[in-house]
Amino acid sequence: MASTEIPAARDVRGNGRKARQEVKQMAEERKSLSGLTEQEAQEFGTLYTQGFAFVTVVAIFAHALVWAWRPWLQ
Repeated sequence: MASTEIPAARDVRGNGRKARQEVKQMAEERKSLSGLTEQEAQEFGTLYTQGFAFVTVVAIFAHALVWAWRPWLQ
């Protein structure tokens, strides 16, 4: 029976092996603790830094307004 393989079955098995290899390659690319690729980590870092800077500027502005309204150090 082993010698009478169906060509379609061989194609399916071949695609399965190829898919596993592609998944293995993707896993090798993501060897960081976060699971992100280098490019994704750089993008996340940039967005995180911009968001942190924005929140800091808003907080400084809010503190300046409160200071003008009621200074907490005499």
